[in-house]
Amino acid sequence: MKIKSEFRKLFWLRIGIGIFLFLSILSFCTYGFLNPGQIKMQLLIVACIILLFLIYVSLDLFKVFTLKITKNGIEKTSLIFRTKKQIPFTSIFSIEKQKVRSRNTRGYISDGFTLSILKLDNGKSLIISPDSFENYPAIIEAIEGEL
Repeated sequence: MKIKSEFRKLFWLRIGIGIFLFLSILSFCTYGFLNPGQIKMQLLIVACIILLFLIYVSLDLFKVFTLKITKNGIEKTSLIFRTKKQIPFTSIFSIEKQKVRSRNTRGYISDGFTLSILKLDNGKSLIISPDSFENYPAIIEAIEGEL
């Protein structure tokens, strides 16, 4: 049995919008520094702060991974560096479900979603979320079927 994880289309849309915003604001800041006096300094400072915020937020891309479920275990591949890590099914200690719900001052906004946390015997954990993967139910079903 082989199942390969598939990212949600919204994930790729967020990445695309982020890259577009980053490049747009970077070009605006570069133009502002190369042509002083043409752009107000306050606007340039705000653009630089937004640019720094986008850089900070994009650091989470280094944590994004794909999964491939095989008959021997799970192959976790980093999206950016393409490093692979094998997780045999025998090293999975347990699978915990956790409910994630959005909340404001008056209560819960939505019913939320349930993510799975694979507890490994080396003390580490692997979080598999339906917010990232389109075929989340098939991935979890395949893992639970092998345990």
